[in-house]
Amino acid sequence: MAGVRPARTQRKQKDMEYQEKLKLIDEELMSFYLYCQQVGFSEAEMNMICAPLVSTLRKNFLKKVVKILAILTTIVAAVYGICQLGTVSMHFSAVGRLFMIKLLPFWDWTAMFYESCLVTNPFYGEYTLTEEDCVTCEALENVDRLGGVAYEQLLDNYLNRDAPLIVVDAMESWPVMNTDDFWFDNITQLYLQDDKLVDTVPCILTTNLRPGSSDLHVVLKRIHSPKVEKWFVHWQNCDIHAVKALRKFYQRPYFLSSSVSPAHFNWVLMSSDYNTKIYKKVELDSGLIMLAQLRGSTNFRLTPHNPCNSSCPELLGDLQEGEMLVFTNFMWTFEYFPGRNLDNVAILTETVWEETAA
Repeated sequence: MAGVRPARTQRKQKDMEYQEKLKLIDEELMSFYLYCQQVGFSEAEMNMICAPLVSTLRKNFLKKVVKILAILTTIVAAVYGICQLGTVSMHFSAVGRLFMIKLLPFWDWTAMFYESCLVTNPFYGEYTLTEEDCVTCEALENVDRLGGVAYEQLLDNYLNRDAPLIVVDAMESWPVMNTDDFWFDNITQLYLQDDKLVDTVPCILTTNLRPGSSDLHVVLKRIHSPKVEKWFVHWQNCDIHAVKALRKFYQRPYFLSSSVSPAHFNWVLMSSDYNTKIYKKVELDSGLIMLAQLRGSTNFRLTPHNPCNSSCPELLGDLQEGEMLVFTNFMWTFEYFPGRNLDNVAILTETVWEETAA
């Protein structure tokens, strides 16, 4: 403390000296101005006399402004460059979604979210697909089911043609498929007991339990109770801790190349004795979609996006335990309803998929 006080005293003295110098300069300038008035200098003559001083002050001011702008531009450019990285961009997107969810009690922005466009733009094209793209799906009649799929086969015959595929042996080596005691408790305990997941908020949560908020823990505690019957729930993990934690229940499929990045978001689809034929729409980001059926079954519907919905058929199918639905959703909208089993569990993953990578 003894060494801190002298330092503070020195700073105060320097500040006082600086203020005194400014005060002295101000007094001298005012005296000079009054003297010029008394002598009878005109305004033009005074401007000419003070021109060098004014010019110097302006140059110093401009230098400060340019320096500040250069620093701000560098910071903005650095932040923008970092945000262009795929992983960082996804994390910023996840944090942004979580922030918007937290903002809901103070501002209901959902009406704006569901608007197709806030400002009319005559150059905006509502759909990225064209009629020429529809040739890839117009002849499809059903979703193929295959086993022993090679990556090249998947690319050439399906993904590059926007054709979905069910791989029947994609999950045979997964530990979770060879465990008899896998149950809802495995997933609910994952979220309820992990300290990092205590405050996690899903970006999207849909259920018939009507929790009144996006509080996932409320829903999980309710379905954990044996008294709660006939329910369904699906939610999207965009918080990085939740995404990583859920990966313990699935692995990279054998048919997928190691060059394909891991899933950036994942979903859980669960239900218990929920018998319905009303499809539930899942709002997916564009990319490679893989739906893995861990327990029970799932009925799905793939609907082509406009304008291909007029020339391409809807594809209906069901996913049985141990099967995986694989497709890119540039062409398709995904909807599902739970199978007529007592319990159904599926995990859906979203992965960045670019044609250059394919």
